[in-house]
Amino acid sequence: MSETLSTAALDRDSYQLSDRYRATEGTVLLTGIQALARTPIEQLRRDRDAGLRTAAFLSGYPGSPLGGLDLEIGRAKVMVPELPIVHEPAVNEELGATAVMGSQLAAARPDATYDGVIGFWYGKAPGLDRAGDALRHGVFAGASPRGGAVVIVGDDPACKSSTMPSSSDATLVDLHMPILYPGTVAECVELGLHAVAMSRATGLWSAMKIVTPVADGSATVRLPVIDEPPVLPVVEIDGKPWRCTPSAQFLGPRMLELEREFREIRLPLATRYGVENRLNRIPVDPVDAWIGIVATGFTYVEMVEALRRLGLESADQIEAAGIRLLQLRMPVAFDQALVRRFARGLDEIVVVEEKNPTLEWLVKDALYGGPDQPRVVGKYHEDGRTLMRSWDLLDADAILPGLRERLEPRVGARLRPHQDHRPAVRERALIPLSVNRAPFFCSGCPHNWGTKVPEDALVGSGTGCHGMTLLMDPDRVGEGIGITAMGNEGAQWIGMEPFVAADHLFQNYGDGTFFHSGQLAIQNCIAAGKHITFKLLYNGTVAMTGGQDSRSAVGVPELCTILLAHGAAKVAVTAEDPGRYRHVRMPQGVEVHDRTEIVAVQDDLRSTPGVTVLIHDQYCAAELRRDRRRGRAETPSRRIAINHRICEGCGDCGDVSNCLSVQPVETPLGRKTTIDQESCNLDASCLHGDCPAFMTLEPGPDGDGLQPGDRPTPPTPAVESLPDPIVDTTTATRIRLAGIGGTGVVTVAQILATAAMFDGWETRGLDQTGLSQKAGPVVSDVVLGPSGTASSNLVGAGQADAILAFDGLVGASNRVLAASDPMSTVIVASSSRTPTGTMISAPDIVYPDDEIQRRLDASDRDDGRGRRVDAGRLATALTGQAATANVFLLGVAVQVGAVPVSPGSVRRAIELNGVAAAANLLAFDWGRAWAEDPAAVERVAVDHGGIDPTQIVSVPELPPALAQRIGRALPPAAAEVVALLTADLVGYQDSRYAGRFLDTVVRVAERERTIDPHSVEL
Repeated sequence: MSETLSTAALDRDSYQLSDRYRATEGTVLLTGIQALARTPIEQLRRDRDAGLRTAAFLSGYPGSPLGGLDLEIGRAKVMVPELPIVHEPAVNEELGATAVMGSQLAAARPDATYDGVIGFWYGKAPGLDRAGDALRHGVFAGASPRGGAVVIVGDDPACKSSTMPSSSDATLVDLHMPILYPGTVAECVELGLHAVAMSRATGLWSAMKIVTPVADGSATVRLPVIDEPPVLPVVEIDGKPWRCTPSAQFLGPRMLELEREFREIRLPLATRYGVENRLNRIPVDPVDAWIGIVATGFTYVEMVEALRRLGLESADQIEAAGIRLLQLRMPVAFDQALVRRFARGLDEIVVVEEKNPTLEWLVKDALYGGPDQPRVVGKYHEDGRTLMRSWDLLDADAILPGLRERLEPRVGARLRPHQDHRPAVRERALIPLSVNRAPFFCSGCPHNWGTKVPEDALVGSGTGCHGMTLLMDPDRVGEGIGITAMGNEGAQWIGMEPFVAADHLFQNYGDGTFFHSGQLAIQNCIAAGKHITFKLLYNGTVAMTGGQDSRSAVGVPELCTILLAHGAAKVAVTAEDPGRYRHVRMPQGVEVHDRTEIVAVQDDLRSTPGVTVLIHDQYCAAELRRDRRRGRAETPSRRIAINHRICEGCGDCGDVSNCLSVQPVETPLGRKTTIDQESCNLDASCLHGDCPAFMTLEPGPDGDGLQPGDRPTPPTPAVESLPDPIVDTTTATRIRLAGIGGTGVVTVAQILATAAMFDGWETRGLDQTGLSQKAGPVVSDVVLGPSGTASSNLVGAGQADAILAFDGLVGASNRVLAASDPMSTVIVASSSRTPTGTMISAPDIVYPDDEIQRRLDASDRDDGRGRRVDAGRLATALTGQAATANVFLLGVAVQVGAVPVSPGSVRRAIELNGVAAAANLLAFDWGRAWAEDPAAVERVAVDHGGIDPTQIVSVPELPPALAQRIGRALPPAAAEVVALLTADLVGYQDSRYAGRFLDTVVRVAERERTIDPHSVEL
């Protein structure tokens, strides 16, 4: 693919990321969350064009799959300051719903400043359950004719990052809400606009069901999404057009009149709206059809994908097989007339829907007693066997076997021969991994200290990062009794305690949960006279959903006062820096302790009868890192290193700190421990192991220990001499990216999708993160198709054309390799080692290099394009930043043709992303160069990369460049000392840090002339 052809598709030089909100025509790349954030912007613009003076109000509570929606709304607002958008995140879901109700009452006021206000409520399925009463009141209050109310509900059918699998359809029906179910990112905007218009026309609150694969998905979207304004149906009452007049006068006979109005006016109007705007459609309608398939939303997209895998890849092929399709984008209110028209002449109908057979029942009801009586099946075959599962996400992998069985008797000759890509079958040929990667606390996370408990502790978890304790060693975090609904943590002990021998429970809490609703559970336990210690992490952040600030948070002294006033028997505080409280007035009896005393403090609280509270005050590590990058928080200059000649690799430092940055490393001296400086959050908790192998180093006055003239310039590859990658630009390519949460897997997926858009591809993507964003396995799928095509954004079993394994352990997992086919999948994988959380304090666990290699090789296409490369080491040596390793691997994949995008488009996408753009551009170029000549790139890395830690046994032979620098700076005796100290820096695999500390050592050695390398503190 030449650069000329690729750039003709879209003007990549003029494209800006702000186009996702500011552009009104053309093509943009949007995630599902961004599409939802764009909807009020689009509606306000359309209102302006129609002469309406409207505003938008948004409120709700974050939670996956809508966890980042509130943050994205904030970003969107900044880009369109000319539009009146008010976003007020709520303390909890029901308060947000009531706030949105208020927005619909505003226009009726004589002092109203706008013609109407568009109200949006957002929340995940458990939040919908919680806010049911408040939402029902809002629905009965009604929607303003020039405003409108939209309820955005996040459903997590696969329970990816929720405590419960969810499907909210029945709840929404009970709340008298019509349901719009987008199946793609573009439909989020399109149906969002219809949701507003339908609400205005009917007075109902419109619901949008957003499932995880849509919310976490991404796609190219052509603007505008709707060419013509929606049709608004009208009904006349007593000769006048009916219009809803919102009112919160919920008293007496009026409520029964409203209930009649719902049944006789509003819901029928919603049905008419769907018909007149053709929201539901029959996209394939052969005259001689014998079978019909019905599906909604995302499930419809997956059903079409299942037909493609069966060999029916186009509408013409589906029609030729006698198959009629019904796509219900608005399943409720249900259009019986459309279903009857769809059923004419059919022998059978297959209903494809997730979870409960609600749609199946509605179809049967619509056809009962009518002239067409086809056989209707959905969850079961006629003989009672399962046809479509009623659990988990119903994707193409799950749909395909049932469809094949229904179609094969009549059109089996048209179907592709059966290929069994089921993971259970494929895994039998693969050696099981002895080590697996699981989510873990971030480096420096306050939970590393906050979840420590005394021996024999019984511990309750709940909503928050502390829920990961259920995946950890009970000897470290206590015996877990499970999780409750958010805000109810601790109340389970009221019902459990009278019937067990244990007399005390430690209950973990986050401050976000406390202010959401959790303080009521504490009050309940106090009222019940229970013996329980609540462990409240005060970190100022709702970390699980993107790092939002806790709403209505108060300071620790005030919080202590509140808890004592409620009747807590005793309150104590632990902190990583008790010095912050030196001049703070605390309530009487509340003591502040160093976090190292947290177990002893809990012992004391456990010995105190009644309800006690421990507040652990420590800032969220992820947010602290972000604040440091943005200059909002000071970055400590101190660094910690380990002398490997003293280190015994016992794992005690990892056990004390529970920190992912304290990593095992194999050396010629045996297994040792190192501090990974890239991920280190400078928490220094590892020093509490009291190990003589640790050294504390202080860089020089410029902040990194290097003088401007000493800082090495990264080498640059000669990319102009590289040949253009040879790729196929005519057929779809399905790519799976796999790596570790927090290392930029999703960022690379976005870079790839943006580059593909520039090259004219239709792109679909899905970031499968959830709890895995916390150092666990993250998978992103990117599907590229020729212009004008549409497909699933999931890469199914055996469907991957390429797998990019940024982490070998994740890449070799069953979940990732289920997408591979040895006949068609190219695997480009990093061989760099990143220890798992369990390896931190368990020196006996061996990293499974051989197992990973065998599994990848068994799944890789044997055409010479697959690659294995130590991307972390090479990226560090060549760019000075280990964080560029994923982009380095992307460069390899592009150059070998595994990823059909042009290098120029990738470079432009990296520039637009803006994060460490220069280093990432360099890494991408070096990745391309390595793909063409690995040996040459390795030589450059050795010459430039400084110390190779695997080669140091005693006094090392330094690379020539470093040896020359030492020789110029120091006399021979001091140079020998520097060589010893450099050996002590074996843990610094990043050449940038090696250079920094070498400079420090040189200057200190010049000053002191003699240094004991085994007890140095610089």
